This record gives sequence, C-alpha cells and structure tokens, in this order.
Amino acid sequence: MEKSQNILISPLNWGLGHASRIIPIIDYCLNSGKNVVIAGNGASLDLLKNKYPNLATVNLPAPALHYGNKRAISLRLVIDVFFMLINFCKEKRLTKRIIQQYNIDTIISDNRPGVYSSSVKSIYITHQLSIFLSARTGLLSAILSKVHQNIIAKYNYCWVPDFEGENSLAGRLSSNVKDLQLFHIGPLSRFATKVHSCDTTKIVEYKIVCILSGPEPQRSTFETLVISKLQNTKHNSLIIRGLPNIENSMKKFANVSFINHCDDNLFYNYLQSADLIICRSGYSSIMDIFSIGKNALIIPTPGQPEQEFLAEYLSGKYGFIGMSQNEFVYADLSAIEFPNATQNEYDGSALKKILDLQL
Repeated sequence: MEKSQNILISPLNWGLGHASRIIPIIDYCLNSGKNVVIAGNGASLDLLKNKYPNLATVNLPAPALHYGNKRAISLRLVIDVFFMLINFCKEKRLTKRIIQQYNIDTIISDNRPGVYSSSVKSIYITHQLSIFLSARTGLLSAILSKVHQNIIAKYNYCWVPDFEGENSLAGRLSSNVKDLQLFHIGPLSRFATKVHSCDTTKIVEYKIVCILSGPEPQRSTFETLVISKLQNTKHNSLIIRGLPNIENSMKKFANVSFINHCDDNLFYNYLQSADLIICRSGYSSIMDIFSIGKNALIIPTPGQPEQEFLAEYLSGKYGFIGMSQNEFVYADLSAIEFPNATQNEYDGSALKKILDLQL
C-alpha cells in the first residue's frame, strides 16, 4: 500500500483511556510530517483538543453510555449499546464526508467500528479481541466476540496494544483469535514520548496519587470513596480527577489535593514521585503505569467484566495488586505488599516498526 499522508484518527469515548493511548501514534504521525485530523466526541475529544490545539478536529457524535450506580452492566447500558450499534451507520456516513473534506487516505479507529471505509486504508486498534461478560466465557460472550472479530476483519490491519504470548498484559482478552491480520505493537502509553520539561524542584510530591477515570456515575462514586480513604491515612495525597473539560485549578482539603487534569509531563512527574498509585483497572491506565515501572493498586469498576478480569489476572504481576471496591473500603493501605514492578523504560520499538511499515 502507498504511504499515508492525511490520517483520520478517532478514539472511542468510554472514559479517557482510548484517547490517551493514541497520543504516541498521533505524535509519530506529526513527527513524520503527516497531516492528522481527529474525530471524536465528549471528554476524549476535549483531552486531545487540549493537547493538540492546532490540529483539525471533527465532532463525531455517539450515544452516551450510562453505567449503573451499583453495577456497571445494567439494562440502561444494554439499551445504550443497542443505540450505539444503530449509530454505526451514521458514523460511516459522517466518516465518508470527513474523507472527502480532508482528502483522507488512512483511517485509524480505536474501537469505533463505524469509523471505517473500504475506499481508504483502514486500521483498527483494540486489546479486546475476545469479549466476555463474566469470568467464564458463556454463549453471549462468544457471540459478541464473534461479532467484534467480524468487524475487525473488515479492516486492513488490526493493531493490538499488547505483548504477544506469556508476557501479555491483557491475557485472554487479546489472545486466542485466528484468521485476523493482527499486529502486536506493545503497550501504548501517553508517556511514550514524555519530554520531562517540568522543573521538578517546583513540583509538590505526594505519597499517594489516585487517578480517576471512566464514565459517570461510577467515576464520582469512586472519588467519594477515595477521598474518605485518603483522609483517614493522613498522608499528603493527590487526586487527579480526569475531567479535561472543566477549568483547572489545584484545590486542597485537609491532606488531600485535587486537580481536574494536567499535562502529560506534570502527570508523569506526579506518578514517578508517588509511593503508591491507586486507579481503576482500565487497560489504558495499566499500560501507563506499566510503562513507567511503578507499583499500583488497581480497583475494577463494579460489574465491569473486563476490568474485573484485568485486576484479577494482573494481581501479583508487574507491580500490580488488584482488589474489589468492597475490599478497598476496608483495606489497610500501609500493609499492602506489592510485587516488584517491571522497570521498563518505554521505548516503543515495536510500535515504531509497525508504524514505519504500515503508515
């Protein structure tokens, strides 16, 4: 295929993870002199707008997802997913217009199946090749996995942000799939191209840093729980709230500071100086923490099978300890013994090799 020049990049808007993990791909494209157009919606688009204010952006609407207060997978969420499937047809029409307007020759879709065209090179990014709705793979999980794999098969390439084989971060989420054009590009992290431009002498160091992420109301539910937990520790702590569309300012109550969002360099320095990181077991957060070789307590969103699997699968590996939200309520943070983190300085060599070849 011919080399790419005008590239449409579109992340899914389920929290900020899909947007943050494509940052190294956007950086590669820009550093290679390619033209990039970003299409998306909601907070994920806001995050990329803030980071790349000079890039063309297009609002690509999608139905909002509504997670339950007690369990993420609810009847309302199932209905939302149904409307999202219907929205695929609308996304394809809008994608066709974007291709014509910006002379797009390549699409990179991070888990947005509607962002696809048979007339240009189309690339799909996912770590979730197999989908399951519980610890065991049931009939519905098998059906959903097959549907997703049929979607992936339409694309010219599928990039899997993971290691292949026994060192996999995603385990069976990203394995056991045949007859697909899969390319394992290694973990994707916003810290892959960190600049370290911060003056670290002016950065306040926090013993505990908590990263909030994911859709509402679960994000706010977890925030309330974490505040109570951190105030009881008396340690100097920071909560990064994951709200890129809200005006930013540092606030502090008792021993806990709050910031709505921060740039990647500042984010990196907060995490590197922390003794303990607390976050959801979303895959993008896991890749970020793995890439800088830190210990982390990962807590799945209740009732979200992918996160529950990752927390259990990774507990005791790569410096992660997984526990349920109920276990976290009663946990003694000072008594947790972490395995040795993988001291991995992210070089992105596998990613660069694939990008050089396919873009």
